[in-house]
Amino acid sequence: MTDRDDEQLDGGATTPAEALAAIRASQEAVRDQTRPDSTRMFVVWGVAYLVAYVALYLGFDREGQTPGGWSLAVLGVSVVAAMAYTAVHITRRTSGIRGSSAMVGRMFGWAWVLGFGFAAVIVGSVAAAGAPPLAVSILANAVFLLVVAALYMAGGALWREWPMFVLGAWFAVTGAVAAIVTPPNGYLVQAVAGGGGFLVAALATALLARREA
Repeated sequence: MTDRDDEQLDGGATTPAEALAAIRASQEAVRDQTRPDSTRMFVVWGVAYLVAYVALYLGFDREGQTPGGWSLAVLGVSVVAAMAYTAVHITRRTSGIRGSSAMVGRMFGWAWVLGFGFAAVIVGSVAAAGAPPLAVSILANAVFLLVVAALYMAGGALWREWPMFVLGAWFAVTGAVAAIVTPPNGYLVQAVAGGGGFLVAALATALLARREA
């Protein structure tokens, strides 16, 4: 080997370790650009939960043992708005992405749609079967929170987001407590613990992102 060859190896050649490190850095950059921004979504859902559950608490008809019409309307608008933001955000993040990443995003999105649809059918069927209004209110809240808890834990495992997984587990616990307490106080539990849990998770993810930057 000549001196010129030695100079090329020392100065310009890339070792296998350096090449592997560059590949890993590129993969991490792509993953950061395509995975959902947890902080933003947690803030949006935190506000939606606070508004929706405070409305359910204030609008609960104690005689009829069910939330009032206006409070259900506020709940619907809040959830639809948060879901619309989530759908747009994920779509923009995965726009132009092909392969397994795009497929995972679509599958996760459909899991939300089908999960909420199935929950709505369960609640509607139980109500149509003649269940007492209070029982329907408890079931509706519990079933929808079960879907949220399960999907957040699944999403946390999928994207390796511990705050997302912990938040899902937190919703499983607070949903159980809300079911035991029963409405309307159960709605207040969800407003504080559920909405507050989202906002705490948003703060945690923001701090972790700043630390990793």
